[in-house]
Amino acid sequence: MRRVALVYPASVPWIARCLDGIRRYAQEQGGWHLLCSPPTLRGAEESALTLRSLQGWKGDAIIAVSNDEEELAAGRKMKMPIINLAGGLSDSFGIPRVMVNQSQAGRMAAEHLLGRGLRHLAFFGWRDLWYSQQRHQGFSERAGEAGLTCHSFLEAAGETDPQIWPQRIAHVGAWLAALPKPVGIFAVHDYRAQFLMEACYDTGLRIPQEVAVIGMDNDETICEHSAPTLTSVSRSSEQVGWEAGTLLDRMMQGEPPPAADVLLEPDGVIERQSTDQLYSEEPLIQRALDYMRLHLQTQFNVEQIAEFIGVSKRTLETRFRENLQSSPYEFITRLRIQQAKALLHLPKKRTNEQIARECGFGTVRAFTGTFSRYTGQSPAAFRKTNARDVLPRRS
Repeated sequence: MRRVALVYPASVPWIARCLDGIRRYAQEQGGWHLLCSPPTLRGAEESALTLRSLQGWKGDAIIAVSNDEEELAAGRKMKMPIINLAGGLSDSFGIPRVMVNQSQAGRMAAEHLLGRGLRHLAFFGWRDLWYSQQRHQGFSERAGEAGLTCHSFLEAAGETDPQIWPQRIAHVGAWLAALPKPVGIFAVHDYRAQFLMEACYDTGLRIPQEVAVIGMDNDETICEHSAPTLTSVSRSSEQVGWEAGTLLDRMMQGEPPPAADVLLEPDGVIERQSTDQLYSEEPLIQRALDYMRLHLQTQFNVEQIAEFIGVSKRTLETRFRENLQSSPYEFITRLRIQQAKALLHLPKKRTNEQIARECGFGTVRAFTGTFSRYTGQSPAAFRKTNARDVLPRRS
């Protein structure tokens, strides 16, 4: 039986799902003996595993989460396969890495906020951590492609005294107050998003009416218990664990490690209340967007929206193209597809009939045909390739 050590620091919210992926792969191979001593045991007077502490260990391989150059240097001297899952450093220092595509995650966050109709975007993160830089870059690039400037608030990780909460909140609150509204903000991870939401409350800014917030990691302890609940980019944690196990298995059999990082696409955006709003600076368009959002589960057409607002269909279509570069019909359809994708992502499966009804398509045929035309996949294929509880089977 292979002996594999799992070395990771505290406060890594995605590690539990990643470990699930590693264990599932290991079980399929007949089982590995996994050595794991997380730092959360420190209060019980236990010592955390580190690469340094494993010097002389008679095991077969290690999966680590480390951003410590000296520790990684110690790992290279251990003469055994090691894979790193951390993304804080720009260089892997000779140890192969498996992780989510950080830049693509940033692009996904921007795409989600743009799809809400937002024309002001901002990033809230760290300036000295590579994964934050990559998420910032992807987010900013997508904003630029839409003709927008990305506002940014970047701090050095750990530079602020954690005991001075009012000053920390006030500093971020001043930045929030100065941003154009409404604004969509991508926080580098869910902890930062939670902090940002607290700053919004202290500054008197409404979420999502004035500030739409999206985090990353889909840490359900934070996302589901925030008020409002937090939209987040899910980072494919189980898939990362599975692929790390696959690569480690090959390396233990003598295959050379890959020269570049192994990057996996994020699962997608898990939508919740913090971005549950459609936006426009044009009052007429905002009234139309509010109507769409409130009636998305029902069937309606452009004429009904125009009648509700009190303008002609032609006027409504002209204003939409001027403000959102889309026809009202195209915008409604994209909203329905976006909602369908969110439902297909959920572990609790809904039938096509239920999704068609909840997204206002009317019939299953209309749902499946429209979904395939817009995404290039059938709903069943999308669910298979994107559902969070599905991992590939080894051939």
